[in-house]
Amino acid sequence: MNWKIEITHKPNIGDNVGKVLQQDIMDLGITGVDEVRTAQIYYLEGDVDSDTVYQIASKLLADPITQDFECNDIKTVNPNSSENDLAIEIRFKLGVTDTVGQSVEKGISDLGIVGIQSAQTGRKYWITGSVNHTQVKTIANRLLSNEVIEIFEIH
Repeated sequence: MNWKIEITHKPNIGDNVGKVLQQDIMDLGITGVDEVRTAQIYYLEGDVDSDTVYQIASKLLADPITQDFECNDIKTVNPNSSENDLAIEIRFKLGVTDTVGQSVEKGISDLGIVGIQSAQTGRKYWITGSVNHTQVKTIANRLLSNEVIEIFEIH
């Protein structure tokens, strides 16, 4: 089974990366962005159940003081949290070494958990405001991704 874990800031913790990106987007000449929120994404492939994935997220990936997390079977993931948001998900292209993913695999093994074949990482950005798909694609191309080693999807 394939799993997706999204790590976000708790509501009372500011998203400084999102705030900086909002200013960078304005510097591109794109106005109308009310907020940018960010998340770390971990894709896990393996024969594990939801309790095991929850254990991985809570013990290895998320800081319980400043972060929340959500674990989902990749088949049931809803990419957007709101109709007013456009979400950008970025991950490495096939064949590109994901060293953080490799570290996650080692951390999972160190926890004594078996059944995970691979772990990949990614980033997610929610753009809220009066922006269209074309503007969000420009944001992804110019600010957020490196087309040589990464791919992105807009939801």
